[in-house]
Amino acid sequence: MEKGDAILSKSNGFTLVEVLVAASIILMMVTTLLPISLLLYQERLVLSDQRTIHSQLHDELQPFLWTEQLGLPVTYYKNVHSIQLQFIFEREGDFIKGCVQWENARKANDEFCLYGASEK
Repeated sequence: MEKGDAILSKSNGFTLVEVLVAASIILMMVTTLLPISLLLYQERLVLSDQRTIHSQLHDELQPFLWTEQLGLPVTYYKNVHSIQLQFIFEREGDFIKGCVQWENARKANDEFCLYGASEK
């Protein structure tokens, strides 16, 4: 048995350098993946809210399309899933324009509009 083999055979654990390298790799992965996963969660929440709000605007627009509305423009507020929505309905030519405005999960103002042909 040579001197180098004797030193390697007495090694019972990890060296400090090996532990530091492994810890730095794990820390680097966590600091990279955590912000990305938080961003993906936030975007998923924004898209889910958009789908819900678009559907709500569609439902709110229907009464204006099926009945003669002389009192347009109309603006009102409604809370849906703890989000305050502002609905705005107005006539544009032969169409009724319905818009909804809200503050999304990114704390940015968002707006979506639908047009519908009114019954005359």
